[in-house]
Amino acid sequence: MSELEVEEIAKYVGQFSLALNGIMKPLRLYGQAHYVDMASQEIVKLAWQLHWKLDGIDLPYEVGDLHW
Repeated sequence: MSELEVEEIAKYVGQFSLALNGIMKPLRLYGQAHYVDMASQEIVKLAWQLHWKLDGIDLPYEVGDLHW
């Protein structure tokens, strides 16, 4: 994978994360910012897992260090 491809992927993942945080912004207004940040990270990981599965790579999903 070229450096340009890596930069583009990082850009797209960043855009996805920003859009996700925008969608979840109302939850921050109710003191849920910590949980929104954790959930956003997990949703990005799930999106990557979906991408890999669609490419035929089946990896087990491991939930991060969530503290509810």
